[in-house]
Amino acid sequence: MKNLVLGTVAVLGLAAASVGGSIALNRTVDYAVGIDAERKAESWSKYLAESISGLDLLVKTGNLNQTQRHQIEIATQAGDVFLFELFDGNGRLVLESDEISGAVGAAARAEADPEADVVEVLRTGKKDTTLHEGRGEVGRRDVYAESLVPVYGADGAIYAVVEVYLDQTEVSQLFHRAFNTLAIVLALVFATAFGGPFIAFLVKNHQELRSTKRANFLAKFDELTNVLNRSGLTAELDRLSKRSADDMVKTATIFADIDHFKTINDTYGHKTGDAFLQHVAECISANLAERDFAGRLGGDEFVIVAQRDTLAEVNTLVEKISAAVSKPIRLQGATQIGHISVGIHYDDQPAQTFETRMRKADVALYQAKLDGRNTYRLFSDDLETKLARRKLVEEAIIGGVEDQRFELHFQPLLDQRSMTCSGFEALLRLRDNNGQSIGPIEFIPVAEEMGEINRIGQWVLERAARAAVDWPAHLFVAVNLSARQFEDGLLVSHVRHVLAETGLDPTRLELELTESVLIENTDSVASQLGELRQLGVKIAMDDFGTGYSSMAYLWRFKFDKLKIDRSFMEGVLTDEPKAREILSAIVMLGHRLNMSVTAEGIETSGQASLLSELDCDHFQGFLYGRPMPAVDLAAYLLAGKPAQTLELSSAAGTAIFQQKAIAI
Repeated sequence: MKNLVLGTVAVLGLAAASVGGSIALNRTVDYAVGIDAERKAESWSKYLAESISGLDLLVKTGNLNQTQRHQIEIATQAGDVFLFELFDGNGRLVLESDEISGAVGAAARAEADPEADVVEVLRTGKKDTTLHEGRGEVGRRDVYAESLVPVYGADGAIYAVVEVYLDQTEVSQLFHRAFNTLAIVLALVFATAFGGPFIAFLVKNHQELRSTKRANFLAKFDELTNVLNRSGLTAELDRLSKRSADDMVKTATIFADIDHFKTINDTYGHKTGDAFLQHVAECISANLAERDFAGRLGGDEFVIVAQRDTLAEVNTLVEKISAAVSKPIRLQGATQIGHISVGIHYDDQPAQTFETRMRKADVALYQAKLDGRNTYRLFSDDLETKLARRKLVEEAIIGGVEDQRFELHFQPLLDQRSMTCSGFEALLRLRDNNGQSIGPIEFIPVAEEMGEINRIGQWVLERAARAAVDWPAHLFVAVNLSARQFEDGLLVSHVRHVLAETGLDPTRLELELTESVLIENTDSVASQLGELRQLGVKIAMDDFGTGYSSMAYLWRFKFDKLKIDRSFMEGVLTDEPKAREILSAIVMLGHRLNMSVTAEGIETSGQASLLSELDCDHFQGFLYGRPMPAVDLAAYLLAGKPAQTLELSSAAGTAIFQQKAIAI
């Protein structure tokens, strides 16, 4: 072997001499010494596996017995090895040969981060050797090599890695002497012929080795965060699932997603975004136990697989990771505070595939986002049913306009004094893929959360105006507004455009809004309402009486109409004297402030009779007509009175309306 190495050194020395560089000379010798050390380390690793009894158990438990301690002392005297460190199958330190009085315990290993170089050896089987100058260092040699080599089991699989420290002082001196002797004689003769090509070969070979090593690492690990990538995660999951069914019991699958990550990227740049991804990965890795593993699926999505005896332990793990992520950190010169939303699937059913577990964790993550983010949620069957319904509603909303799943229905409003129809409220309806109706109380909040309400609101306003322009001139149309429609400041321009396009008289358009519109950005809302009023549009406060500060809003925003919430109509049926007093106060308040008053939800003649006595201006409810498609409005108006009146009125109450003709 020495002859082979000497020959290699001689030829390499000639190449170095041909360029006259002492630096190249030393590097050439170091390369040869490193090759020699790597071969020794590989041979010693096999010797260690054969000579240490129960080495595989020691790797798993970290418990060192007296026999093994004696065997290790002998092993460190074999060959040129003067020190070694043993790592387990997760890349964590098990023991150090110069501190064998006690191996690294399981608890200490669980808190230690796996070493990246060791992990790469575990994944690829590739050895890694570096050469060092140790002169003057305690416990080192003048020239020594550190070589990471795998330890193979009887089945040929890697179950540990040993980092071997070898004394290469004599070998280095031998190589240098041999080179100096041969180089002087042969350098001038062969330098031109062989030096350049051989050095080029060495450089190319070294680059190829580095590229191969890097490619093997990237095949399983995420380049940015150093956690497993999708491919590596799949491999780990396959390994865990094939090992034993028991290993799948009490396994938590955890999905984590960075809240508003796009905002971080857009505001501070992609470098800051990448740094925050690394921060999250570090927070996750720092809290994993020995058998846990984590990966990045792409973007800002991470998955963690952790084995815990109880759900409480899983929750504790998630809370620790979330708290670590949420701590302020300095990135790219700016302080960042970010959070994660987390979904958890945890049960004791080993038969479930990881695809199923990951899907369920994703369901829980989706709910965590719906619940305001920066929190975690646990999967349950009820949650899956709930979110399946949510997704159905979302799909219907997304295709609502293009696929004509949205439609407008119109409910009549009657003038109390003449009992004639004075207008209609436009009410939005939605159907799913199967044609089943989805109520507005369900789909409106979802549309708002999805950011679709502005697009839908514009469609409603345009369709309502186009329908109303063909009605008799004394009929108005009322359209409900969402708080979200005020956020971008484009509402006024859109209303102006619709009025111009349809030719609808602005005084025939009534816009209804609830107090939720006024809670935030009151200055912006007030400004837009003022502009709408200048267009001639009427403004109504809907659901009056359900908010906590209605009086203040009435004073500031000067509405044209109050619409009394339908809950007061229910009060008439249960406690009429009290309801009468409240309704009387609301009607009086509205009139004193020069507003007309509409009562919603009227279903009985008794309710209507009471509101007539209180001089309420407009009536709306099933007693006078249910919401109906636009094509049915003409028939309704021509009929003179709605069929619902006879169906829902009591015998005593019917006489009241027989005295008043309901006409156009």
